[in-house]
Amino acid sequence: MAIMSRYPRVTATLFIVVIVAAGAAMNLRLRHLRESEAYYRWLLAAAVNERLFQDASEDSRDRALFEESVARAEASGMFDNFQWEDDVELEGVSLLGRVARDYQQDRRIWDFARSRHAAGQRREFITLARQQKLMFATDIQYAEAQAGGVNIFNLFFGFRKIAANLIWLEVDRYWHQGNMYRMITLMRTCVALDPQFVEAYLIGAWHLGYNATAQMPDTPWPQRQWHPVYQACLGEKERFYFYAIDFLKDGIRRNPRNYRLYFDLGFAMYKQKLEDYPNAVKYLSEAVRLPHDRWVPRQLFQCQELNGQHEEALAGWQDYVERYPGSMTAVEVAPRFILRNQGLIYEKRAEELRRQAKATDAPARAEQLKAEAEEYWRRARDTWNDLNDPFGEGRKMRMEALDMREEGRYLEAIAILDKARWDTAALWQEFSELIIELKQEAGIPLSVSEKKAVMRESEVGVCPGMPPEERERRLRAAEEIEAKF
Repeated sequence: MAIMSRYPRVTATLFIVVIVAAGAAMNLRLRHLRESEAYYRWLLAAAVNERLFQDASEDSRDRALFEESVARAEASGMFDNFQWEDDVELEGVSLLGRVARDYQQDRRIWDFARSRHAAGQRREFITLARQQKLMFATDIQYAEAQAGGVNIFNLFFGFRKIAANLIWLEVDRYWHQGNMYRMITLMRTCVALDPQFVEAYLIGAWHLGYNATAQMPDTPWPQRQWHPVYQACLGEKERFYFYAIDFLKDGIRRNPRNYRLYFDLGFAMYKQKLEDYPNAVKYLSEAVRLPHDRWVPRQLFQCQELNGQHEEALAGWQDYVERYPGSMTAVEVAPRFILRNQGLIYEKRAEELRRQAKATDAPARAEQLKAEAEEYWRRARDTWNDLNDPFGEGRKMRMEALDMREEGRYLEAIAILDKARWDTAALWQEFSELIIELKQEAGIPLSVSEKKAVMRESEVGVCPGMPPEERERRLRAAEEIEAKF
């Protein structure tokens, strides 16, 4: 009876031991998954930064840890069958940076992040995150890795989304009160509490880049100051543009698979505000690599045209028509842009052939090049006739002016361009610059407004506080502009 009476106690003890062991194992498993997820998200952020932003300093702990992680990924064999893209934009980009370019490869990065191959780097990541030494691991996603004590993460942990919403209401209240500068700190706190609050990034960047600057005049170049962080000459208004850019970049690092952040960075900031078309194309290209709405690639194609990438824009519009054959854009909008880019390609090719003909010393070769140039010139004119809109009419008048230039009829060419720029606002800047070029070429005095335009152009890019070597480089560029005109 004594032995039998002990069995229930033994069974209960064994049951408790099993439960405790299972709980400990589950706890270890959950801890491993939490740490792996934090490391995985950091890998995506560091990969995006390497390929697109390069914002971390050379001595950044993020950079060093990412390089160690790349080395481990290459040695692990987990990416041996990854197909490298032959793309000049990816020169110098690491294995993980290339893999992260395609969102469909995210599972590969996740498998590596939680694997035994990355155990050492994962532990180092957690240590550095606890010490808050990583630039790309400072948000609430890594709250478990933060040092103990009272801070904003621990204070709101478990209620952070509610707290973020309440703070966002304060942001909105400050906006209506006109307290722009108070908004910035609260917006950053809001997204620190809820890094996946994408709308906060989008609306916050809109406040910074558009609403905050709506009543501000552009800062004259002599009044701008060199900003060492942004490597640009900025006044108060222009600084807000870069605040908005930084805010969207931060959102991209924390949400690298949301196309809207890339779109607003490329379109709203670089295209609309800064007229920086190379960067607009760069970030809009990232937006279309992700699942996106139908209107996103249309802005990419327009920026490619503005950036002189007419072949890419033409191919994009043609592909769009094939993808969405019954849409209004494919029927009414795309055909016009297809003709525009085709005509610009013909013009560019004809002008290149004319320059080659003038440069060659072989008469027979020169005549052949001239004949080819005339054929492309004719195709361009036919294309503008087919387009039959103010843009096409303006391009035809430009072609006529250039033909007169070849014949030495400068005054007539200038008169045609002057009329054309008033008829087509989109071509105003291009035609105004061409008028100055023709006047200088023919020895015709510039008007007062044209002299001021040349002077303003020579001032662009130079401001107080600029490093001497950068100032010298830009002054040389300005001298080249003045010599040209």
